[in-house]
This record gives sequence, structure tokens and C-alpha cells, in this order.
Amino acid sequence: MKAGAWRGALLCVALALVAATSALAQDEPLYDANFDVPAVEEKHFEFWGQAELRMYERVLNRNSAAYEQRFFKSRQDELQTDLLLQLKPELSVKYETFGIYARPRADVAWSQLPLSSVSEPDEPSERFFKDDKHWAGQVLLEEGVASWRPDPQFTLEAGKKVLKWGKGYAWNPVSFASRPKDVDDPDQSREGYVMGVVDAIFSFDGPLKTFAFTPVVVPVWERVNTGLATKESVLYGGKLYFLISDVDMDVMAMTGDYYDTSFGVDFAANITENFAIHGETAVRLGHEQTVFNDDGTSSIHNHDAWSFLLGARYLTESETTYLLEYYHNGEGYTSEQLKSYYDYVHAAYDTYQSTGIATDLNKSKQVSSDYNKSSAGKDYLYFRVSQKEPFDILYLTTTATVIMNLGDRSLSLNPEASYLLTSNLELRPRLTLPIGDSDTEFGNKLNAAKGELRCVYYF
Repeated sequence: MKAGAWRGALLCVALALVAATSALAQDEPLYDANFDVPAVEEKHFEFWGQAELRMYERVLNRNSAAYEQRFFKSRQDELQTDLLLQLKPELSVKYETFGIYARPRADVAWSQLPLSSVSEPDEPSERFFKDDKHWAGQVLLEEGVASWRPDPQFTLEAGKKVLKWGKGYAWNPVSFASRPKDVDDPDQSREGYVMGVVDAIFSFDGPLKTFAFTPVVVPVWERVNTGLATKESVLYGGKLYFLISDVDMDVMAMTGDYYDTSFGVDFAANITENFAIHGETAVRLGHEQTVFNDDGTSSIHNHDAWSFLLGARYLTESETTYLLEYYHNGEGYTSEQLKSYYDYVHAAYDTYQSTGIATDLNKSKQVSSDYNKSSAGKDYLYFRVSQKEPFDILYLTTTATVIMNLGDRSLSLNPEASYLLTSNLELRPRLTLPIGDSDTEFGNKLNAAKGELRCVYYF
């Protein structure tokens, strides 16, 4: 194991021990995770959801590797418009010890830019406008779970579910059976995976207040849980949860054929009533990473990928929330590897411009899904400041986020706001500004700037 990985893992454990010691030393508990829930009349059927319209204006970065790869044959206007209409109803049905929860989603989108080809979504789903260059649409089930709960401390679930493992806000390296978060919008709902889950909870009177065991079975076959394993397989995993003196800790694992066996640990604790820390560390054994070489070939680097995250959250008396996270991505590329890739793409584009030969560009496109994806680098810093009702403006929340690649010092600056016009109508303007040189990650994003307005109606 590399020294950096050892330091990250040991630092996570050390902070967890410090948090546990701090919690044991306090006269009053930081929070009581075993509070009594007041009795309420249970509803057998509930229906709610949201309808959302998103309007985008983007300024293309026509000097970026992403633009040169995608549009080298057809130059695009610098200013582009996109629209998205999304409907996400949710329903819950409960009868005695049985329950059903479902969250389908329907999308219709239009883009001024020609759309790139996409793979078929997981079942159950249906995609529309498959051959259209500017329209896209789909209907899919984000979550759909049947549950049996004969006892408050035992639950059996089966269906499509978002498995929320990990304590991080922007990244979750221990989330072995969940789709990655959108680092630009971590609160956005995600599509789940089909699985079977058991949750058994045990309570105690000593320092160990709660223990829970959560085994998981995840099948993988054609258009079901694709991407989790390289071929059809059945994955087996589990999580052990410990509440020790108001410190949350989890130990998790996942294994199966055609899957990188993974292990992880996370923790979260309040140091004071308004200051909390959290962390995660995980390893994927025998991870195969595709590396693009200077000569246009690619090779496979097999290694144990260690990742870790450390974070802190602070809430002031004026309701300003500060969130800071450091993330080391053991599956990512170094700044030198990213720079070499971007330089190759820029040179290949210049060759195409002068000769009309796109051979080198097509070589680089074969690994674009690895190098152009979000959080492709090794080390990141995430800093978020959120202010509730600034200047005493009711129902307004303003937020500023900075996401920095520490390897090449490029970053994304994302100011946004949320304003409730009524109790069920929200406006969310947002601006995304990638900043960086031509050989850096954020300097090679497709957009030089993107403005967004979301109108959300809750029902």
C-alpha cells in the first residue's frame, strides 16, 4: 500500500477515535439517536412528488479537449440553449407489516447541441426520440421497493433501491452498490439498483448503544444493474453499523464474480453542537484502470485502489453552514496523466485541422469516458458555504461552492440560490464557472460557463 493511502486510512481511524473520546468526555450527549418518535396515525396511502422545468444557457469552451473530440467535424455556435422537463411522482402504500414505495421519473429534453449517443438505461425503462439529434426522452423507475417489517428492528426489502452508504456529502468512496453522486449537485435524487436488503437492528444500554447488520444481494445481468460488474454476476455485500457514545461508525464489504472486491469504513460525529466531522476510507482490490499512453495506445494498470474522504461541517448562530471535504480518489488519474491526455487531444485536433485526418482524435475518444468523467483526478477539495435567509429575506437560501482539483489547481465556482415563491413553488438559479489552463481538468470542460434556472413545483 502506498504511503499516501496509509496516511489517509490512519487519519480516518484517528479522527474517529478522537471523536469517540470527545463524546465520552461530555456531560450531556451530543445528540440522542434513540429518541422516542411520537405516535402518529399511520397513512396507508400517500402520493406526492415534483414537476421541474430546467432552462440552461451555456457558453462553449471551444478550446477544450471535450469540445475538440466531440465537434471536430461540425463547429458549433459558442452560445447554446438546453431545456429539460422532468416529472417525479412518489407513492407509498402500507398495510400492516407490508409496504411498497415507488419513484418513477419521466424526462423530455431538447438541446441546441447535437446529442451524443447514449446507452440504454436499466430496466424497467423506455427511451424515446432514439434517432433524433436534438430531442431526448425517457421513462424509468428510479426506485421501486417492496418491504416487510414484522418488527421495528427488522426489515426485509426487495426491488430497485438507492443504497445510501457513506458519510460524505459530495463523494462516497464506500458506496459500493450505488451510482455516484453528481458532484455539482450532490442532493439530486439518483437511480437505484435492483437488490435484496435485510436490516436487523439491536439496542444496548452500554457505550455501544446500537448495532445493525445489513446484508445485501445484488444481481447483474443484461440491462439490470449494468456497470456494477463486467459480466453477468451476483454480488454479495453487507454493512455493520455501530453507534458508540454518539459516534456513528460503519464497516462494509462487497464481492462477487467480475467485480473488484471492496472493503470500507466510515464514521461521523458531533464534536460540539454546531461542529461535526466525518470520514470514509475504502479499497477496491485488483482494480483495472485504463491508462492512455503518449503514443495513442492504451494499457491496463492493475492495482489496489485506496480512496478516502475527510470532512467537517460548521453551523454558525446566524445559520451560515460551512462544509469542507478533502477527497483522495484512488481510482483517478494524476495531474501528469491528465495533462498528457489533454495535450494529445489538442495536438490531434491541430493535425485534423491541417490534414483532415482524424485517426489520433478517434484514438483519444476510445478512452474519453474515463478521462472526461467527473472527478477523474486524484485529489479534490470541496468547499461549500450556505446562508439561510440572508439580509432577512424570508424563504431565500444562497450558496457558493468551490470544487478544486488539487493536482492541477483548476476549479469550478458554483454560486446558486433557492427561493420559495409559495409553499410548493421554488426557483433555483445557478451559475457554473470552470476555471483552469488548457492542460487542466476544469480548463477542458465542454462549457466555459453555464447558467441554469430551475422551476420546481411540489405536489
